Amino acid sequence: MALFTQENLIIPLTDQDGVDAANNVELDSFSMRKYGHATIVILFASTVTGDNILTVECAATDSGDTSDATFHYRLGGATFTVGTAKDVLAADATSAALTLTAATYQDKMLILELDRDELPTSGETVYDWVTVDFDGTASAGAVTAIAILSNPRFAEA
Repeated sequence: MALFTQENLIIPLTDQDGVDAANNVELDSFSMRKYGHATIVILFASTVTGDNILTVECAATDSGDTSDATFHYRLGGATFTVGTAKDVLAADATSAALTLTAATYQDKMLILELDRDELPTSGETVYDWVTVDFDGTASAGAVTAIAILSNPRFAEA
């Protein structure tokens, strides 16, 4: 039996304290070149105030912003402090620019998902470097995130 970490790559996109979404901030970039799917788990602190716009920027190089991707997302159904409802996710939806209203996202988990074959392209070039971006219109609040890359495309991955 293979371990989860032998078939998937887990990448922290922030440090352990997260980032302040009040600034125009980009999370660490990652490449989907060797993987077919990315799941991004974002945790919002209870201190998040104000609104923000979340985009998933894609490029042919690290930290680039050539084109925004349309992504799937699901919001956790309850805050972290509520018992069993924490494991309920909202229905799948898609967006290329998701408005994050603080009252909706405070103290919750947001899941983003995208497939490599849905990433923006230019001719034969797939923009497979991915960066989650917050536009910085929020007043304050810590955000922590990780990416889980799955469906390896090559044996070396």
